[in-house]
Amino acid sequence: MKTIIDPKFAAINDAVCYWLGYQFKIGRDQLIHEASLRYPIADTITSLGIAINRIVLELLHPLFKSKKIDLVIFQDDVKNPANEADDKNLKEVYEFKLAKFGTSVLNGDEHQRVFDDVIRLAYYNLWSKKECYFLMCGKYEDFKAFFIGHKNPSSKLGGSTIVTAPQSIQDIPGMSSWNATGLYKDWFGFRIGEEKDYEFSITDPTNQIEWGLGSFQHNYHIREHLTHSYARSIKIKTRCVAITPNGLTDKTHAVGIWKIESKN
Repeated sequence: MKTIIDPKFAAINDAVCYWLGYQFKIGRDQLIHEASLRYPIADTITSLGIAINRIVLELLHPLFKSKKIDLVIFQDDVKNPANEADDKNLKEVYEFKLAKFGTSVLNGDEHQRVFDDVIRLAYYNLWSKKECYFLMCGKYEDFKAFFIGHKNPSSKLGGSTIVTAPQSIQDIPGMSSWNATGLYKDWFGFRIGEEKDYEFSITDPTNQIEWGLGSFQHNYHIREHLTHSYARSIKIKTRCVAITPNGLTDKTHAVGIWKIESKN
């Protein structure tokens, strides 16, 4: 059975690819930051009929102190998000990341930042039942090498091992799906509709804030007026809702979008 892609996510995927490609062709790709992705994404969402006043960029996070959400969409009947006292009428939540060399460094800063986005979305889904989405994008070869894991073996970066694909893994022209072999193969599916379940835990109480869930809980402080609390593990489910196909020769950039849910 052919998987049906939601037109909204397909449009976001295409728009980000085209926008990044344009920036690359005019020599501005070095100025691209993940925060700048919100503009082509917001423009695309409004072109699909979602009122611009329902979209807020860099919203102060309702759950975590001193944190912001990249982009949110409020419910249909919200006319002025600035007048909303809480997130009760918030509908969709998005976080964005750019694939880069550091993305593939095991337990490195970028690995932790990807982790933080995914877990922040999972907690938001757990505690507020919002629709949460994670978007990863970048140059096609960076997306393939540093996020998917298709690259020639590389040794070290600053003492950290870079997880790479075996040399026998080859891209097959015309293939539409990815065979992920990198750090994120257990977190995300790389075919439209593919789901992955994964549990993150704090397993060593003597080293719990160095990386992963312990580090997240140490750095993300829940707002005082909330009654939520952390456990030593969280179960997530991710579902791929859009992704640039593997094996393309006419794309300079690639994008993947996943819905993030908590299974706790």
